[in-house]
Amino acid sequence: MDISKKHGMDYRLLHAVTSGHPWYGEWGYKFGAGSFALTSETYQNAVDMLSSIQLALYFSNRSPIRTPLQNTIALYWALSDRQLVTLRDLFRFIMHLLHQAQKMSKPSTYKRKELASDVLCAWTKDDFDRAEAAMLKVLRVVQTGQWVSWRALRGAASKAVDSQELLDYSLRELGGKQLDDGHFVAVRCNAETSAIEYRLESSSIRSPVNAATFEPSVEHLLHDLRFLYDALLNPESMLSSQPEVVGSSAHSAAAKILDCKQFIKHYDKHALRTPSNPFLLSVRCSIELLDHPKDYTAPPEELVLLPASATLAELKVQASRAFQETYLMFQSFQAEQLPDFPNFSDTTPVKHVLGSGQLVRLRGRCTGDYRRIVQFRMERGLENWTVDCSCGAKDDDGERMLACDVCGVWQHTRCSGISDFEEVPENFICRKCASPRKGKGHGGGGSNGGGRVEVSAAGRCKDEIGSSVGGAGKFGRMATVG
Repeated sequence: MDISKKHGMDYRLLHAVTSGHPWYGEWGYKFGAGSFALTSETYQNAVDMLSSIQLALYFSNRSPIRTPLQNTIALYWALSDRQLVTLRDLFRFIMHLLHQAQKMSKPSTYKRKELASDVLCAWTKDDFDRAEAAMLKVLRVVQTGQWVSWRALRGAASKAVDSQELLDYSLRELGGKQLDDGHFVAVRCNAETSAIEYRLESSSIRSPVNAATFEPSVEHLLHDLRFLYDALLNPESMLSSQPEVVGSSAHSAAAKILDCKQFIKHYDKHALRTPSNPFLLSVRCSIELLDHPKDYTAPPEELVLLPASATLAELKVQASRAFQETYLMFQSFQAEQLPDFPNFSDTTPVKHVLGSGQLVRLRGRCTGDYRRIVQFRMERGLENWTVDCSCGAKDDDGERMLACDVCGVWQHTRCSGISDFEEVPENFICRKCASPRKGKGHGGGGSNGGGRVEVSAAGRCKDEIGSSVGGAGKFGRMATVG
């Protein structure tokens, strides 16, 4: 269950945009189950859609006055050596800068030196000198002490230099340039406009070392990251800043990503194998219950490590212990038989019968009350309910639900038109039961199309789960299953 947050941001949303998968995906975890009947395909489509939105769409209004969002995007366009085209490019670049800022005091020094050799292949020294001279000419003619934005300086110098790429590179290298008259080029980031700005300053006033380069601090980067997250990714705050062409689809995609919290990792037989160790035997064990109850399902296999001298009797003991410690329903399990090796005694060494990493079946019994096997087979216990929600959900998915007081069928509060920020009503009738034609019908859930259902004075469902939270509390009446 991934519900982690960093600096007020849902990391499963941020990391899905930057990397295409949740943070746990770095360790092999993949989509397991989505809330509101979301599937793996739906999740991946939402990730692809949101992360591929073009940044140019946020500049389509052609207004002469830039918004704070446009200024912030433009700042990272200016800082990046490579073109940032999509939301994924933007957030990945900011995360890169953040990691660099946290690790090194001057993260961009090495980067620029590395880039210089590639850039020199495209332009000559005369090209660089011409671009630099054009920008210095602009800075000399402005009023003393006045800052010139990256955008304005780039626009003025473009009259003398055709290549926009050359101008961008020259602007990144302009900070700290020493002039013959004792001045140097200072650079800063305007906190109000998020724009990089330049001006000429005298070396006698302050050191060029302290004013020559602009490296976003960790605090600056975190501030911008949170601002962009709220404006571009957070479904609760994004709509006001989204272009009409992608507004609704971006909101839907972000909400779907947040509705996917459960991720799983599959362990196959190769993952169960341990590195070769001459002093240990690794045996994969599966168990079968003698006289098992109806609808019994065997658990996955477990890996058991044994000394090289272990016997079959020790294998039974250790395998039993492995399942006892893993599953509540098997706390009294005792392995009795090895059905694949019926003619071997318990004193036979395991290495004479099995190779390391081989799978072996064990049969046994659970002593005592067999009801434990049924009761603890699933985290939901013995409770039974019916879920039939308009979103397509047929079982509890961990999201807030409420039951109809007439038919007893559970559905999501959100799908019933009740916001996550609203309290759950004390009494509730689903749309199907409230319909004049089907008011007396039972069974079947409410296919309500997402509209607000009716609240009545009818009594509560007698099968309601979690009666202690059945009132109009913050979490309302929730089905409690694993």
